[in-house]
Parts: sequence; C-alpha cells; structure tokens
Amino acid sequence: MPAPSTIPTPYQIFQLQKTAPYSKGRFYELVKLYHPDRHGYCCNVPDIDGLSHDVKMKRYRLVVAANNILSDPSRRRAYDLSGAGWSTDSDVGVTLDPNMRPRWSGFHDNGSPANNATWEDWEKWYRRGTPDHRGPVYCSNGEFISFVALVVMLSAIWQASRVEGHQKRFSEQVELIHNDASKNLRQRRNQTRELSNDKTILKFVRAREQSGIPTANVDSEGTNTYLVGTGSERLLVDTGEGKPSWSKLLSSVLSSERATISDALITHWHPDHIGGVKDLLKLCPNAKIHKHSATEGQLPIEDNQTFATQGAALRAFHCPGHTSDHIALVLEEEDAMFSGDNVLGHGTAVFEDLTTYMISLQRMREQFLGRAYPGHGPVVDDGRQRITEYIEHRQQREREVLHLLTEARKVSETEDHHDSPQNDNPNRGARTPMELVRIIYKDVSESLHERAARGVEQILQKLAKEEKVVQSMDGDRWLIARPSNSMI
Repeated sequence: MPAPSTIPTPYQIFQLQKTAPYSKGRFYELVKLYHPDRHGYCCNVPDIDGLSHDVKMKRYRLVVAANNILSDPSRRRAYDLSGAGWSTDSDVGVTLDPNMRPRWSGFHDNGSPANNATWEDWEKWYRRGTPDHRGPVYCSNGEFISFVALVVMLSAIWQASRVEGHQKRFSEQVELIHNDASKNLRQRRNQTRELSNDKTILKFVRAREQSGIPTANVDSEGTNTYLVGTGSERLLVDTGEGKPSWSKLLSSVLSSERATISDALITHWHPDHIGGVKDLLKLCPNAKIHKHSATEGQLPIEDNQTFATQGAALRAFHCPGHTSDHIALVLEEEDAMFSGDNVLGHGTAVFEDLTTYMISLQRMREQFLGRAYPGHGPVVDDGRQRITEYIEHRQQREREVLHLLTEARKVSETEDHHDSPQNDNPNRGARTPMELVRIIYKDVSESLHERAARGVEQILQKLAKEEKVVQSMDGDRWLIARPSNSMI
C-alpha cells in the first residue's frame, strides 16, 4: 500500500463543502465499513477488504473524530478558524485528491447501488440471514373481539374495585361524622337537661301543690300543664280543667317570668286538658290555640309539625289511642316527650281502641330517649322504659284473658260430656267481661271493677279482630275461638 501523502480533513472524509450543513448519513455509511466489529467480515469492497486491522481502526477513529467536530457547531467553528480538535496522525494509509472521491471511503466509482444505500438498507443487508420478528401481527375478527372483551372486563373489575374502595372510605367518613354529631348532641342534651328542669319547663303541678290548689281527679292529682321556653314568649302544653286557681297561678308565673304565651298546644280533646282555654285567652289574648282535629277557634296540628320558641322546639307526633286526636310532643333539646294521657306518671292509661293504642305505644317508644312529661302524675325519668312496661302489661292482660277463656271451654266441655255426650252447646265456656275482671283483678277493690271491665272489653275486641276469640250468640259473652278458626 503506498504511503500516505495527505491527512484528510473532516470535510474531505464526509465529502462536504465548508458552507454546507452537516448530515450524519455519510457518517453512518463509513461506520458500517470501518467499525471494529466488522473487521472480520468481507464487505465486497476491494479497497477496504485489503486493509489491515490497524489501518481500519485509524480510519474509524478519524471518522468518529470528524463527526464529533462537524456535528457540534461550536467545535466546527473552532476547527474552521484554527484547525482545533483535529488529529495530525499521518499513519492512516490514505492518499487524497481534493478533486476526487477518496478511495479509502470504501465505495466504488462504477455506479454501484451501494453508493445510494441508506442506513436502513445496510441494516437489512446485515440481517438478511436472521428472521425478522418485527412485522405486524394479524389476528381474526373473533380473536380481536375476544381481546377487546377481555380488556373491557378487566377494566370493569378494576373500576368496580375502585368504586368499592371509594364507598368504603365514604361509609367510614359518614360514620365518623355521625359519631361526632351524636357526641355533640349528647353533650348538648346533658347541658340543657338541667336548664329544662328549672327554666325551659315550668310544671304547674309542683307550684299547685305548694299553693294548695285543689284537684278533681280520682287519683287526687289534677292535669299537668307545662310552660316551655326561656324567652319572653312561651309555649303552653295543655290548659288544665278551667279552674280559677289555675288561671291565678298562670298569671303569677307569667308575671314573675316577664313572659306571655304565644301558642297553646292541646294534647287531646278531653275537658281536663282543654278546659282552661278561655282563661288563657283572657290573660294572653293573642295566644293561638292548636289541636289535632281542630274545632272552631283552633288551628290544626299536623303530624311532625314543629313549634319553636326561644330555648325550645317541640315536634308534634300523632299517636291515637287514648283518643283519636291524641298527640305527643317531642322536646328536641332534651330528647324528651310530653306524652299526654297515653303514658302517665303512675298507673296505666285508658284508651278508646286497644289495637290503635298498642301501635301508637310502639311508635312513641322510637321517638325519644329521655324523660316523659305526662298529662297526669310525676315526671318519668326513663320514658322509653315506662312505655315498654305499658306494652308488656297489655300483652300480659291479653294472655290472661285468652288463658281464662281457654280453661273455661275445657271445663265446660268436660261437664257437658258427662251430662249429655250429645250436647253441642256453641256458647259453652263463654264469659262476660265482668266475670273475667273478678278473676284477673281479684286483688283490686270492687269499686274499680267497672272501669277494669271496660278495659277487658277492649282487650276482647282486639282479640276478636285477630280471630282469637268470638262473641257469643247473645252478644254479652265471649269465648275462645275454635282451633279451626284460630291461630292459637
């Protein structure tokens, strides 16, 4: 090989004019020829194949160095000005003619297609013996649809798990808020409970007992009326029996409290609860009278209607039983209930219809947690427990009536069979309400038996609706229903 006479410049290596923009296409072509990894392969270019390994390495380094200069604008300017950055090593085995294409470039001058090959063309040529796995993947419509369905299903499962997680976190947040609200409500109730005893509710029975006002109740205690609120305008629950002593006491209390009554709420129509309306209107002419099933001069009370005043809010709750128009009033601040005559401070209440009354007791028990302020008798500290006792007491009376009628039929059937086996008296074992009272209330004074008989008759009517008892042919007595017509 002839000794080299000239070191090629970067521009000569890449056949580039000084003012022309640089492109790496030529660089890629030369790298394919002189890269050390290709020295052991034949590239079918005689000028290249005959070179030694050392010459090829030196040419490769010149190609890389030329690329580093021309591809970096700052280095290219430095080289153009002073030749900076370019090696002067002459041992590269190259003789260059500036007017001719350098023979060491590795390309033929006879119009070989290799002169126009791109980087991608050379890649394909070098990999011609290796299978190409980079082509498109084809599948049938069914496979594509199955793939899409799988993706949709997995997405749905993922979304469902996310929603479930969000719902769980939301439920936890709601529970935390609920617990905080309950805690604050209990604190508020505890704070207002003492206030309600002294200021929010003024119980006229206590003041009446201190002043010696007479009562006209069989239990030696009159009707309770309650003044509710802390401001200058109060709510009044019931108006008593209409006695002058009550009007005088009310006037005294309002004067000492520097208050008037804006609304009077009547629990039911009985005279001992509505008798003082006229006296009230003389003291407070602007007071409005409210009652369920209102009559002339009254405003109706709707179920769940709220009456608010300073320091208190009362929610009306229709609970028929003692009467059909009976209401209770829930004191929201104390979580207590003005129970009217459905639940009393002592003893048990009378009722118009036992079935309706039992339903109302069940519903009343779910409306509050605290005290019960009854229409008669002392305040009940655990109102819900008192209602539970009422319910269990009535259920016990029902069981006693059913037991007595069942035993009466058994005894009657035995006696009739001995006297006349052919006798089929449909009224055997029948008993009147008073006969049942004498057994059930045997330890109670006979003066109260007549009142008790009315309660037993209500029990019998309830059991008749349930087809557990039937009325006798004469209509005065009751007997247990036959098993074929009975659920017991």
